[in-house]
Amino acid sequence: MTGFSPGCTDDGTDADAGSALDAGGRTDAGEAPPIELTTTLCDDPSNLRAVLEASQGGEGSSPFGGANQSQIERMLAAPTEGPFYMFNLIRYRERAVYPDGRETDLTGREANALYSPVEFLQAIGARPVFITEVHDQIDGDDILWDEIAIVEYPCPLAFFAMLSQPEFQARAIHKEAGVERTIAIVTDLVPIPSPTDPDQSEAAFPPTAEDPAFDLIHVMDFHDIAQYEPAAGEPERTGGEAWEMYQAGGLGASEDLGHYPTAVLEVQGVFVGDDRTFDQILMVHMSSMEGFQALLDDETRAAGRYHRLAALQNNYSMIAFPRILAIPYADGDPGRSPPPVTADGVGTLCMSDADCPGGGVDTCLSDGGAAGFCTREGCGAGECQSPYLCCHDCAEAVAAMLPFDGSACLPGDVVGSLTAAPVSCTCD
Repeated sequence: MTGFSPGCTDDGTDADAGSALDAGGRTDAGEAPPIELTTTLCDDPSNLRAVLEASQGGEGSSPFGGANQSQIERMLAAPTEGPFYMFNLIRYRERAVYPDGRETDLTGREANALYSPVEFLQAIGARPVFITEVHDQIDGDDILWDEIAIVEYPCPLAFFAMLSQPEFQARAIHKEAGVERTIAIVTDLVPIPSPTDPDQSEAAFPPTAEDPAFDLIHVMDFHDIAQYEPAAGEPERTGGEAWEMYQAGGLGASEDLGHYPTAVLEVQGVFVGDDRTFDQILMVHMSSMEGFQALLDDETRAAGRYHRLAALQNNYSMIAFPRILAIPYADGDPGRSPPPVTADGVGTLCMSDADCPGGGVDTCLSDGGAAGFCTREGCGAGECQSPYLCCHDCAEAVAAMLPFDGSACLPGDVVGSLTAAPVSCTCD
């Protein structure tokens, strides 16, 4: 980022401190001490001046580099409003490339794992609410994304306070080295009720170990005016209205099949990305691939597909099996939450083994690119604290593909897929 624009926020906080930042992000008068990170930053709008004065005083790669100035100004105009949700699309480099030219054998994922801002997120009361690999990208092929991460931040002020920390800035060089492309989108969560059948056991095609449930994620940019073919005979409407007509046409079939929305995110703006804009992110929890195919085959939905084609200017549609899903519903249901933390530290949020507490809880179950949780490898039957079970004696044919070596403490609500064939672990 090249600095904050001067002006005032809507609560009267003077933002002229932003004009003192030069292109490198340092103040003309020298470095101001960073503001202390706490979970109460959003309670006091006057904290904004301290954040602006300390912004980017540290060494290393600037975490604001390439940020959208218009979106920064929108966030600064309401610095204590929240929460907001940062939706991140990530594509990793095959091999890490450091901007300072250092030699490295790290992959992009391994370099990004060194970035690991877990303690900064916890300090301001932020949390990852959705972490997943992209299993399949079924629409939008200009960039094939590797990972999706959504982080809930309490307010923009806390977010910028985190980014102003010298330690955070110094560590951000690893993210720059590891990530080839990224789009970070600031969004607001649309309130929706929690599902009546969250495990989809009553769905027409319920999930099984062989055909599990998944999330279908649409990242959408609508045409200002829907682009119908002349022969369609449709009146002029916006792209968003055309999308709503497409959704309405297939809603009954989707509900009948047992699918339900995971989240609807309305876009404020792109924080980091290219010249494109986006309008909405829709996440749907599909009961199974068989259930998804049944929806695609529904005649009513197929008949309205021309509304979809008219609505979308740019979009990505991706299939994912999230490791963390804790996006809250309007009635307080937190979704599928991250695993709890036990007294010995199993379940601690981590991005690498270095984040784990030790004492036998030394392994971070993560792919090295996104947050996972700490576990105890080498456990025996009954040795894990509730609600974790020790999964061990897995089928030899698939043991090498599992994310742990031999045995590990795993949450009780996820062991079903491990005890079923062909994995066939014993979990107790």
